[in-house]
Amino acid sequence: MPVSTEPRHPIGVVAERTGLTPDVLRVWERRYQVVEPKRSPGGQRIYSDADIERLSLLYRATRGGHGISRVASLSKTKLEDIVQNIEASATGPILFIPAGEPDSLVEQAIVFTEALDPTGLESLLKRGLSRYGLVTFIDSMAAPFLREVGEQWHEGKLNISQEHLATAVLQRVISEAAPLITGVKGSPTIVIATLGGERHANGALMAAGTAGSEGWRVIYLGTDLPVSEIAETVNRTNAQAIGVSMVIADRISRMEADLRELESMIPKETTLFLGGPRVIKKKKPKGRGRTVFLESMSELHNELSRLRRRSA
Repeated sequence: MPVSTEPRHPIGVVAERTGLTPDVLRVWERRYQVVEPKRSPGGQRIYSDADIERLSLLYRATRGGHGISRVASLSKTKLEDIVQNIEASATGPILFIPAGEPDSLVEQAIVFTEALDPTGLESLLKRGLSRYGLVTFIDSMAAPFLREVGEQWHEGKLNISQEHLATAVLQRVISEAAPLITGVKGSPTIVIATLGGERHANGALMAAGTAGSEGWRVIYLGTDLPVSEIAETVNRTNAQAIGVSMVIADRISRMEADLRELESMIPKETTLFLGGPRVIKKKKPKGRGRTVFLESMSELHNELSRLRRRSA
């Protein structure tokens, strides 16, 4: 029996049957024209059985790693083939990361952010974390997601509430994945913070999670700290390393003075790791053998692994 195309279902019914929230439905319709619901005499969206079937297929395809922009215009037959392949291979561990899959997940994360849907966003991020592991998740999904949120906020495509929601949810997911303060006896210690004036926490949180996954004792101090307080913590805990995240552009212009002061207050053998989207574009200063500029969390992971073996 053919599926009815008669519009008769309100958006609440569609959300219940498809798994999509009303806000995400509206975003998909506005940005990707996934379906064209009719309007009731009162101006409310009403959907047909065929609309619900298509939306359900799209939802299952996106959960399997396909970006909504890539599948929105596909026919029902092609969508059914995609979903069948996804669900047939759903069991068993992932052996590789399909090309473009992290980009699709970032795209979906932006949709949840735009829809102000923290539950959907958190669920998506946790699936990515479970699928890839912490370090790959941070490099392939979390960091690109944050960059995209920042760019869209600067362009006026996302408002401050949406930007704050994205940041809060990501922080919660990473914090739950890797406790920020650990105390395993015999483990090397790293102090992680941001310098005075730098209030963006995500880079520092991701570094803390990465260090914890490598077996380090992590002392996470948070954001906007004076150099003297970071140095005091390093000296009191005999930390082998410091991680500093830099995001705000005007902090980079004062970075040299802060780093010189920090290096003068810590033991010579302590390694300083410096990272952030602004920092990676800066040339490493001469004479800073104990300062390591990082471009990714996987690079931090490798550096910490080598440093831990060397100090064992």
